[in-house]
Amino acid sequence: MKPLAATEARLAPDSDEAVYGALADGTLVGVLGLAREPRAKNRHKAVVFGMYVAPEYAGQGIGAALVAHVIAAARNQSGVEQLVLTVTQTNDGARTLYERCGFRSFGVEPRAIHVGDRYFDKNHMILFLSPS
Repeated sequence: MKPLAATEARLAPDSDEAVYGALADGTLVGVLGLAREPRAKNRHKAVVFGMYVAPEYAGQGIGAALVAHVIAAARNQSGVEQLVLTVTQTNDGARTLYERCGFRSFGVEPRAIHVGDRYFDKNHMILFLSPS
């Protein structure tokens, strides 16, 4: 577990990371993060991370709205040319959402994560914000 100071640094106004939330009737029902790559040679990329929508709000367009917001936020950052993310290969709903938003798969990492006694593959996806 990371110390609270690490999370505070990630969410500081001058951080290269941001976490956006979706509210319904004043309740936080979804989140999605965006992190600009810190190394000079990778500053043209940002990583989309931490997608979550409360199950009772699934299918209401909240995930799509969060992804659209993150894409717009990335477009407003000077020099960000592409977004990358990973999604668990078996999560068809999330993968389909990302594809509808313009992301495309560029490979699958076998056994990328280990949870309990199971391994899960991760689908690596990319969205180019501007033509190369």
